[in-house]
Amino acid sequence: MTFEDCLNSLFSARGKSSLQNVKDTALKMNLLPLKFKAVHIAGTNGKGTVAGLLAEILNKSCFKTGLFTSPHIKSPLERIKINGANIDETSFIEAVAAVKNNQTSELNFFEVLTLASLYYFTENKVDFAVFECGIGGLLDSTNIIAPELSVITSVALDHCAMLGASIEEIAAQKCGIIKPKIPVLLGPLPKAALRIAQKKASSLKSPLFQVEKPENLSHNFKKLQSSFDFEGRHFVTKLIGVAQNQNAALAVKAAFILGAEAKICQKACAGFALPCRFEVFKLKNGKYFIRDGAHNPAAFKELIKTYKQSPFAGPEDTLVLAASKGHNYEALCALAESNFKNIVLACPDKARNIAPEILLNCFNKNAKTSFLRDISSFNPLELSGNVIAAGSFYLASALNVVAG
Repeated sequence: MTFEDCLNSLFSARGKSSLQNVKDTALKMNLLPLKFKAVHIAGTNGKGTVAGLLAEILNKSCFKTGLFTSPHIKSPLERIKINGANIDETSFIEAVAAVKNNQTSELNFFEVLTLASLYYFTENKVDFAVFECGIGGLLDSTNIIAPELSVITSVALDHCAMLGASIEEIAAQKCGIIKPKIPVLLGPLPKAALRIAQKKASSLKSPLFQVEKPENLSHNFKKLQSSFDFEGRHFVTKLIGVAQNQNAALAVKAAFILGAEAKICQKACAGFALPCRFEVFKLKNGKYFIRDGAHNPAAFKELIKTYKQSPFAGPEDTLVLAASKGHNYEALCALAESNFKNIVLACPDKARNIAPEILLNCFNKNAKTSFLRDISSFNPLELSGNVIAAGSFYLASALNVVAG
């Protein structure tokens, strides 16, 4: 089987989502109980950053560390890593084939990848693995694992058709990853969500920790760095924005709970970076291009807040906007129109993104709007002011070559 054949097989996987089917297949493959220690991370926003940084800290602590995240920017290989390195094509084909050959009933795309990561981590005898939930938590395929620590980064309205239309309903799904007597770490949650998490942790006798905002946060936009104080120590990061540094503090606290040393956490923070999180590129004519994966209203608000605090914000700037299906695109459009005079609507992936014509209907004509019909023809130099691309990780992926 070629890598392309493997991807085609994977993308065509349409099994009906079932946590029991995932567990049955894992048991058949002798992947449960886990042969390594694990951390499980859920949350509306921030879980990718927390997962990535925590894995980096564990790796620098001399643990062979696996990492399973989503979505990917360029290739599905990015979703499964050991010590920061993507799984190679040969191992990916082997892992996916092993899952498909043992599935007790047809699994879907994310379920296959979850089990493929378990297989790869088991075969390579990792010490630790960090797992990021896909959607929700309670019924997510990653919820078959028994972790050393559960982390809930944030709770906001998103994926409402699947998770519920209220904070309480969504919180109940996220809190589904809390396990009996296993420590749980919370980011800053809405009061309604916090009450649900506290009640669940108490009922399961799970030790509960919470991290609020880090202290003395400051941004150096010239160096594209931030710094903050946390639990009596000073940290420097490459992450820009209040929310992203909150995520960094959460990852550090998780590492402390697991026994990591402060100096190692500081070193990991200083070198850690992620694509599509307020990622800034200077263009040839002195303008700037910024791309961010903000794909729901809560994340988009944080992006706007960071952008307006930065020296890159100008009255004639242009927003390139895409919106993923399953998210509140009406709210995204409203936020876009209230903050940008020039908006370009894009649809990098017809299967996953909302058509630009539908997005256009959400605007009240207060902004100058246009369509980007051909992603390959995108040239930020031709647009007004600095250019910000947001609303979908698929858009960030499509603009990756241009940005580079």
